[in-house]
Amino acid sequence: MKNEQTSREKRRRRRVRNQILAYFTLIVIMALIIAAGYFSVKGVISYVKKYNDKVNRVIEEAESSAAAELSDDIYTGEQENNTEISTGGDTSGEQQSDPLDELIQSLLNDMTLEEMVAGMFMVSPESITGVGTAVQAGDGTKTAITENPVGGIIYSAKNFQSQEQFTEMIANTRGYAKYPIFTAVKAECGDNTDFGLEASAKASELTDTDAVREVYGNIASKLAGYGINMNMAPVSEIVSEDGEPSLQGRTFGSDAAVAAPLVNAAVQAMQEKEVSAVLQKFPGTAAGAKTLEELKNSEFVIYDMAIKNGVDCIMVSNVQVSGVTGDDTPASLSSVMIHDVLRDTLGFQGVVITDSLSDSAVTAGYSSADAAVAAINAGADMLLEPANYQEAYEGVLQAIADGKITEERIHESMYRIYRVKYKNALDES
Repeated sequence: MKNEQTSREKRRRRRVRNQILAYFTLIVIMALIIAAGYFSVKGVISYVKKYNDKVNRVIEEAESSAAAELSDDIYTGEQENNTEISTGGDTSGEQQSDPLDELIQSLLNDMTLEEMVAGMFMVSPESITGVGTAVQAGDGTKTAITENPVGGIIYSAKNFQSQEQFTEMIANTRGYAKYPIFTAVKAECGDNTDFGLEASAKASELTDTDAVREVYGNIASKLAGYGINMNMAPVSEIVSEDGEPSLQGRTFGSDAAVAAPLVNAAVQAMQEKEVSAVLQKFPGTAAGAKTLEELKNSEFVIYDMAIKNGVDCIMVSNVQVSGVTGDDTPASLSSVMIHDVLRDTLGFQGVVITDSLSDSAVTAGYSSADAAVAAINAGADMLLEPANYQEAYEGVLQAIADGKITEERIHESMYRIYRVKYKNALDES
């Protein structure tokens, strides 16, 4: 009995170890191939090695822990050997483990509170470097990303000069980061030729899922080639021909039942290329006066399908949804909209990103610090582009010190963020 359980435990540990090592070996190979035409192979090796070393340490710690627990498991097994009572679940005698969970928990345990708080922010490169327009990532970026280990950087068209320049800038930035970061852009289909993309049919012109998958698959392939791992798309709203002018042509129509599978196709096409999709913007521009029941029969049809099919991220808009919340709080700062509706009612367990916190809808009533604190307490995981990053960051730390935000709340968001960042790191099947 003892030898059998010991052998089984050893096999389980080897399987976990091999899964992790196989993935990171593949990452090294892919990184070298992609990078060869654009930037120094030496830099790629250094970047990958840093995280490969980290994973190896996690493996060693997990194996040490498993060895310590093995004798207890065997003892328990011997004591229960004669019982016929079943507790359900796996009857093989092996305790199920989640290697990805172990990896994430180990990383978070190594992070300081200040690093975790910074990891909840997504900012432009200009906001932390102080330059007017960032088109390269050199010593200034290295210093900025070291002093401000933000969780993500969002780039705009002004940061793009050429494919080679943009690829090198992204690679350098990721290489400077102590922890993995989201590198994001907003790249919808249609007339958009930013970031070297080719113009395509507008969302309103795409009527079948195959066409949507092709268009967004092409977009994701291009972005992934630059090192971009998040796209603030697709638009998941519904709009009529005489509706919101800024959304004309950008949505998949006015019928939620028709739009839902098209939005889902765009999400799947991007995430299959390991570019996280961000549905925008929940609950919808036209949602302000609607009741919860009305939303369930319209916009929420789209979100329900995308959530059930594993969309990584959802952006919550700054629109006021008084028909649901009963007040004028922006949805991005509302616990009713994020915690009660998006989390509890719709069941979303992925990453919630706020709309830009520098929008006038937020700044008119909140300081950068107050907005950041309100968003976190409402349930948001990532805070997008606060008007003043430093003020927002320090405001969150002060709120924790004052007991207005718990460290556990920060840990919850960071865990969700890293589930997305590392979701392809292991075969969890």
